[in-house]
Amino acid sequence: MRESADRHRHIDRAEQLEAAARLTARDTERDGAGHRERRQGLFFEGPQGIGKSSLLWEIYERHAADGAYFLDLPRIPAEHHVLESLAMQARGNQVDVPSYESTRTRFAEQSAQTRVDFDNVRIRNSTFQLLAAAQDRTLQTASLSDALLGNLVADARRPVVCLDGFEACAQPMRDWLGRSLLPNLLSRREISVFVAGRQLPSLTRPYTSAVRTLVLPPFDVQAVQEWIESLGIVSLKDEATAIQQVHGGIPELLDEFFQLHIESAETGPGDAPGGPDDGREG
Repeated sequence: MRESADRHRHIDRAEQLEAAARLTARDTERDGAGHRERRQGLFFEGPQGIGKSSLLWEIYERHAADGAYFLDLPRIPAEHHVLESLAMQARGNQVDVPSYESTRTRFAEQSAQTRVDFDNVRIRNSTFQLLAAAQDRTLQTASLSDALLGNLVADARRPVVCLDGFEACAQPMRDWLGRSLLPNLLSRREISVFVAGRQLPSLTRPYTSAVRTLVLPPFDVQAVQEWIESLGIVSLKDEATAIQQVHGGIPELLDEFFQLHIESAETGPGDAPGGPDDGREG
């Protein structure tokens, strides 16, 4: 049973996956009025455990062979690390990033040549120096971003960029993503963008019209039934309604329940807490 559970990664997000497929094929898709699809991005919103990351990873896997990029934002500390992660994945996708590399090298050489001895500078001047340094970092990040995205769209494939865990970023990172990186991505028609989070970035015009936000609903009874069937748990085939109600259709809670049920079946009812029914109903 454990092997079966590992082999199946259930996801019931047909509507969202269809929307993602239409978006990435927007040059050939038209809406009901015959206009070409103008959206470039989908934002997925919902509470913890609703399956945002699983959905985003599914989109990434479906486009991995065509040049997709996945960023786990909570694990990335600063803006330039975001760009470096994209660059490393580009190399893995056999996409050259010469403009990005040359820009990064130029800034590194300039930084090595610049030395400020604050011991010989009055306090007010040192403050100006710090402000200038911050401004320089902003300009450097913008230049690196422009160079990298220019390299990505130069590839014959159409980049698909997935950003997960937006709400877990520190405020400076969130500001940069919403005000700089995302508009930069959306300004390039070749790029499709997907963002997931309990909170989502707020964009300004004209970029708001390029993005659609989808709130992920809980799984319904049919999805729970399909999950039971995919796991091959015969003893639960008639319990989908009760299981869905007890766990509110939250995928993370359902997964925990099924894993515990599988462990109980493997070890025997006397060895696992709650026995095969998990004891949650009581």
